[in-house]
Amino acid sequence: MPENTENTGSAANTGKTENTGNTAGAGNQEIPDLGEKRILFVVTGSINASLTPYWLHWLRQSFPRITSDLLVTRSAQRFVTLDALRRLVDGDVWTDDYADPSLPESAHVEIGERVDAFAVFPATLDFAMRLAAGNCNTPATMALQITEKPIVLATAFPAGNAVVEHHMELLLRRPNVSVSRTVAAYSVGKRKWEGETGFYLPSVLKELEGMFDAEGRR
Repeated sequence: MPENTENTGSAANTGKTENTGNTAGAGNQEIPDLGEKRILFVVTGSINASLTPYWLHWLRQSFPRITSDLLVTRSAQRFVTLDALRRLVDGDVWTDDYADPSLPESAHVEIGERVDAFAVFPATLDFAMRLAAGNCNTPATMALQITEKPIVLATAFPAGNAVVEHHMELLLRRPNVSVSRTVAAYSVGKRKWEGETGFYLPSVLKELEGMFDAEGRR
């Protein structure tokens, strides 16, 4: 099932918040220093995936004590390559498929034990709905289903309705699951500013800060 979405964040000031999509603009909101942490990023098949190299480079330069591991869905690899991502992070980069020979033997267990938190960045509507339904047929979905560590979804949904709201409410019943604050988004399909996106890494870090503080992890 395709995981694409239309809305993307922007490098320009949105006008709706102080957040912007560039390195300088990111300083407009207070970005927490999470200290020495390891975060597993799940990159799903939104066009926003093409912008993950920018954000991972920003993260590595701004917060060198954060180590990033990545699980990248096959759909996401339409928009970004594993080779590009491997050059931008200090951790490991895998395809989100048990057939990837470079994965640890018990991938969902070992990955869950080694990291401090998870971020689905971007989180497509398809991925979020499958996660809410209990899907666990890939290393990422299995790890996310069984972990008690913080999970933040950077939502990149093209639209919503009552069914989507129901499934998101179900997913957010889990005390370790949250969504990042949204910013205004540019619709690639409609070629205009329309809607919102959670695909904004400073918001993800801010959400993780609150979750770490709430659980006394810092």
